[in-house]
Amino acid sequence: MSANVLYSIFAAVIGLCIGSFLNVVALRGLSGESIVFPPSKCPKCGKKLNWYTNIPVISYIFLLGKCQFCKEPISLQYPIVEAANAILYLTMFLNFGYSLKTLFLCAISSIFILICITDFKEQVVIDLHTYILVALALLYNILHIGSISIPQSFIGLIAGYLIFELLAHLGTLFVKTRAFGEGDTLIAMGLGALFGLKALIVTIFLSIVIQAIFALPALFVKYFKNKNYKAAGALIAIVLCAICIKLINPASQYYLILISAICLILLLCLFIMLKTLKNKSKNEDFFYMPFGPAMVTGALIMIFFSEQILQTLSRAI
Repeated sequence: MSANVLYSIFAAVIGLCIGSFLNVVALRGLSGESIVFPPSKCPKCGKKLNWYTNIPVISYIFLLGKCQFCKEPISLQYPIVEAANAILYLTMFLNFGYSLKTLFLCAISSIFILICITDFKEQVVIDLHTYILVALALLYNILHIGSISIPQSFIGLIAGYLIFELLAHLGTLFVKTRAFGEGDTLIAMGLGALFGLKALIVTIFLSIVIQAIFALPALFVKYFKNKNYKAAGALIAIVLCAICIKLINPASQYYLILISAICLILLLCLFIMLKTLKNKSKNEDFFYMPFGPAMVTGALIMIFFSEQILQTLSRAI
């Protein structure tokens, strides 16, 4: 067996073990418990787990997804997080080799997973996790591991703060609530410090696209079930406008007229959406999907494909 294969297996195994620890860090971070004491226990019956029932992924399969004591189902979150972290570690190693860059990116990807867990479960981004992300991102470029300079890293950090705070306060202006949480601003600061300003903007765009792919269908169903047909229709119109913009030939003599008309329709649709948000009851269970997971997904895409994406954009512009 070659050394490269052994290193790959080692990276995956380490990823599995740290993935198991990430579950503990995220869940105890939400509950306010210590991540050290007490030892691993069943969340249902509270009994201490034996070491052989605490092996990442394997124990879940062996126990058929149930606690060995109370036989209550164990959340799929545990093996999914463990496997996801292992895949990320393996992918980082295969792409960047046996290097300091791989070490840093593995640590950053684990922070991304923590952000996803807490944001999905409680719509909460724990400040400590984002502070660690910012620190790792700055150190990544201070040590000249990344592709940007130290000043670019700090400019990206400041830009992440300014962009998201501006967007958040625009939400306050239009719908009396922040468009993004303070945790999202901290994530943007970390991504800005990691990538720099230019790549940060691309990452934000990718995040919005990813969010739209998953959020718009669910939001449409929500509107339709609540018989809010105007807002549901506005969502469909927004999607159709996006398709039309893609299909219009820039060489057409009517290009500017068509784009202007589509932009007016988009503004009307957005007005309907904002009015719906503004008039909703405070007690209404309004649809909400956290933005943090979309941001870290966009960031992972940029980690692996930033050069190709930025080169393509440069040629297009």
